[in-house]
Amino acid sequence: MMKVIVAAMVVGLVGCTSPYESGLTEEKNWQGLGAYHGEQGYRELNEQRLGDLGALSETEYEEYRAGYLKGRFDYCSGRQSVSTVVNADYLNECTSDSSSYGLTGRGY
Repeated sequence: MMKVIVAAMVVGLVGCTSPYESGLTEEKNWQGLGAYHGEQGYRELNEQRLGDLGALSETEYEEYRAGYLKGRFDYCSGRQSVSTVVNADYLNECTSDSSSYGLTGRGY
């Protein structure tokens, strides 16, 4: 029964992502996934959500976070590509204090 529930969760998670995101997840390219999310104006995934996708170590989470911060910087700096998702609410997210996981929140 537990295997059926886990399989249903995995199928549900895969159904909510783009093929590009699925490819990055399958390749365990956490930095690339983070950069993609930041560049597209998506909110940062937390450790639990990344764990559900297969990033099980602190190092993998930090790789995602580094990519996300770079992508977010590029997005907020106005260096947007043609494929960038237009998200009017994200412009307010470009303030320096709006990250959901600041350095103090991470224990640094």
